Amino acid sequence: MAAHGGAITYREPTEEGPGAKPLYELTWNHTTLLALKLDKTITYLQTIFPLGANVEALIASHEMFGEEVMAHAEFQRRLGRTNCSSLQVMRYTSDERLWEIVRQMETLGIRLSNPHSYVLEDKGARVPSADLQLAFKHEADPYGLLNPGKMSRWTAA
Repeated sequence: MAAHGGAITYREPTEEGPGAKPLYELTWNHTTLLALKLDKTITYLQTIFPLGANVEALIASHEMFGEEVMAHAEFQRRLGRTNCSSLQVMRYTSDERLWEIVRQMETLGIRLSNPHSYVLEDKGARVPSADLQLAFKHEADPYGLLNPGKMSRWTAA
C-alpha cells in the first residue's frame, strides 16, 4: 500500500463472539447479502457504470432515484483504468417499476446484468454476444450435459 502512495483511512479490529460481524462482511457484495437477509422487500441490480464517467453516472442515478435505489459502489482497476460496478439495493414495488428503473439507468449509460433471470441471454451487460456464447456452448458441451436450460437458443448437435 505504501509503495503505491496509499493510506489507511479506516481500521477496525475484527469483532469476536456470537453475532459479531467482521468489517469485511460490510464491504463489497457482502453488504448486499446482509441487506437481503434483513429486508425481504428489497432486491438488487447488477450495474456497470460507463468508463470515464463512473462518478457522474453514479451521482446522476442517485439524484434520479434517491433512496429507492441505494448505491453501493465498488471501484476496481482493470486494464489500466478505474471502473465502477455495483450491486445496488432497490426497494421493490412491482415488476413494472423495476424495468422502468432499468430503462432509466440505461439512459445514463449504466449497463445492467439481470440478476432476475437464469437464462444467459437475458443477463445483459456481462454476457458476450449470444452467437458467441452459443458457439462456445456447442464446442464445450455438445451433448448439453452442463446447466441444461440456461441458454434459450441451445439445442444438442
